[in-house]
Amino acid sequence: MAHTSLEAVEKRLASVQCAICKTNTFGVDRRTLQPDGECRGVCLKCRYNFPVYTDMEFYLRTQPDIPYRLKEISCPNCQYRGVTLDFRITMSVREAIYFVTCNACQTQFPERSSLEAFE
Repeated sequence: MAHTSLEAVEKRLASVQCAICKTNTFGVDRRTLQPDGECRGVCLKCRYNFPVYTDMEFYLRTQPDIPYRLKEISCPNCQYRGVTLDFRITMSVREAIYFVTCNACQTQFPERSSLEAFE
């Protein structure tokens, strides 16, 4: 399983809103890129930054509930249940978002994680 390219991450981040200013223009700070694919996403309006995780192979191995959750996510396009996890972000302490691809029609969409609420 390959890491998602940073260009693809930047493009797909536009489908969510900034936790602070609610805009959807983001970049990835390439200076923060780690060998494991972790880096920082940055809102281009208010400069709020948040972690972006692209190594989903390691994440899926260490989080045993996630594969079961991915089988239950419905595609907003075709309603098929079952997606592939491409990358994830932690937008705030209360909001983790998975960026997924439908296994049936290949639609890409964000899905708020119900498993990573840090309240």
